[in-house]
Amino acid sequence: MSNPKPRSERKKVRKFLQYVLSRIIVGFLSFFPYKLRGKILFGIVLLLGKLTGSVKNRIEKHIKQSFPEKPDAEVQRLIRHNIKNLSHMANEFCEEPSMDDKYISDWIVRLPDIETHKRLLNKGGILVLGHLGNWETMGVSIMRSCDNELYVFSKRQSNPWSNAWIERTRASQRIKLIYTDESPRKAIGLLKQGKLVAFISDQDAGKSGLFFPFLGRFASTFLGPAMFSRMINVPVIFASGWYDDDGKLYFYLEEFDRPEFDPKPDPEKWEREFTYRWVKRLEKEVLSHPADYFWLHRRWHTKPENESELKSYWESFEKEKRSITKS
Repeated sequence: MSNPKPRSERKKVRKFLQYVLSRIIVGFLSFFPYKLRGKILFGIVLLLGKLTGSVKNRIEKHIKQSFPEKPDAEVQRLIRHNIKNLSHMANEFCEEPSMDDKYISDWIVRLPDIETHKRLLNKGGILVLGHLGNWETMGVSIMRSCDNELYVFSKRQSNPWSNAWIERTRASQRIKLIYTDESPRKAIGLLKQGKLVAFISDQDAGKSGLFFPFLGRFASTFLGPAMFSRMINVPVIFASGWYDDDGKLYFYLEEFDRPEFDPKPDPEKWEREFTYRWVKRLEKEVLSHPADYFWLHRRWHTKPENESELKSYWESFEKEKRSITKS
């Protein structure tokens, strides 16, 4: 009687089969025209939402916790738009290797204008963005708008075949990756060369992150953009995006102001101020486009142990900022 495969081998086989199935599905969907595929994917996402309920329930939970004052009819409208965004993202992933200048012209509106995108992106620097709009397609737009190189901080997928696939897909648009397990010296060197380094910085940072107020709750937040910005005096660009009802993506860029004071005497204070500013800037965008935030991700997964102390600290912090602004 043959010995059963060890658990590690079974897990490896399962991951490979998951990858193969994903390739078959994406390959099949890629035969359909872009608009038709978008409608098909929206129907699939809606059907899966009704069958399982988990996706819709998590989106609904996060929206209600962030906007407790919104009536149920408005919440349901936001949920439907948000679910439709998931189908846009899936559709754009299928399309990404084939995206060209015509696609960008037809499906992406660069705000405030194309010239601003070219000017900011060609200077290089740190790009900070959250899960608002489609960060993958925004990356393609960046590469079609400037002559610079784009590197994106990314966590390796647990499935090595899927990870390699995603890496090849991004590489098809000249988007390069810096993995979070690589040395920070790589990013520092690229920034010194005037390249673009992007941080999708509103992931849950776990117990190692600092808690910042975000949409009425405390969210564990990475300090990566703040740390690199403190170490290297390069431009910082804030990015956001949102969809209209037809699936067109509006991609907005602006220069982001670094804290004015010298970081050397108190680096932690400087990084905290930088991070607070960008978290609040993202919050402002989410309040303007609440249906377009990626409510499915676990932004508030890590809970603070000292919530009362945090509340007191941030109330004092914001009170001090208001008094400085008035004076």
